[in-house]
Amino acid sequence: MSQFSQLTKQLKTPLTDTKKADFLVHINEEHQDELAMFIQAFANVVTDETTQLRLTEVYKEGLDLNVYSQATTKPQTYFLAFINPIEQITELKDQYIALMQKAATKLGKKTIKLEEQSFTLVDSHYVSRHMLRLVLIAPSNTPLTHAGYAYLFDLTTPKMAVTHQTQTDASDHNDTRQHCYYTLRRAWHSPLIQNTEDATIMAWVDVYIHGDTPGGNWARSLQVGDSIKSLREYPEKIEHLSHGQCLLIADETSLPTVARLLETWQNPTPPIIIAICNHADDITYLHNIRLDSDLCLTHISEQAQIIPIINDDTQDISSSSPSLTERIIAKLTAYEQQTDVKIDKVWGALEVNDTKELRKALKSHLNLPRQNMVLKVYWRRNAS
Repeated sequence: MSQFSQLTKQLKTPLTDTKKADFLVHINEEHQDELAMFIQAFANVVTDETTQLRLTEVYKEGLDLNVYSQATTKPQTYFLAFINPIEQITELKDQYIALMQKAATKLGKKTIKLEEQSFTLVDSHYVSRHMLRLVLIAPSNTPLTHAGYAYLFDLTTPKMAVTHQTQTDASDHNDTRQHCYYTLRRAWHSPLIQNTEDATIMAWVDVYIHGDTPGGNWARSLQVGDSIKSLREYPEKIEHLSHGQCLLIADETSLPTVARLLETWQNPTPPIIIAICNHADDITYLHNIRLDSDLCLTHISEQAQIIPIINDDTQDISSSSPSLTERIIAKLTAYEQQTDVKIDKVWGALEVNDTKELRKALKSHLNLPRQNMVLKVYWRRNAS
């Protein structure tokens, strides 16, 4: 049974692999919420904004997790045993996911699911200049209301393998990877098949098309009737947005999550949205939502304030130009001064380096507890 232990004499064999350091940095920087879930589920320790959590070592048998709090002069080290010991780094992700699933189940939370699903393409069309919508027949267990629910699609289905590297799932560093996460934009019951009493689940998956990328090439190549496969699925962390003044920050890769948030918005305070697009034409994407009074506070969703940031990718940007983070902070500061608004919660998803820089800037600017500021990595910019 997986559990935390403070026994220091337990036999532990450090994993020797150069990629181990990358794993530790990634989890410590991007997945503090999961570490908090581990410590709560397995050690009954509830964290707050003053608690610092850090993975310090990977063993064949499990992980060392240090917990720093104001009440203690030195960190407490807990050992989290894997369900099955590992022999090499390639087995690490599966065991980490298994621990996430066990912790989430114990706490009654949704988490990643390692389950293959099959979708069938019914239609595809552009809903803004660069956003291609895939209309799909979806599995019967597809969630209908969870904004940001994502599927890891196999880009080798239904045709020959894609040979390029994808720009998503920043925790992976395998250059031959042939899969990509895309968000479920919307799902609903539809009596698509005639002469049957069973309603079919239909779904939209919106793919941002930007040049020669594996995901974009895959989406454009799909034909009506094609069967495509997903390998796993992951629910976005949005529970903290249920009350308070929320700020949503998204680029084209995360606008589908924001659009669905607006369609399911139950918070009595309208959100503020900073929408980042390379082309002004794509801002219209957020104007094409379908409000349903059964799912959202319709009048509140309509009052959402959209603050656009437009990048003209046909122009050269000099080194002296403000960074994306600087532009976001400037826009936010101006809006705060004009409206005297106070931000209580943040959700955002951007490129990995932009996310890291923005997280630091917003922490200083807003001084929010960690659990109230969720900034996710949705993609990785090519180095070339």
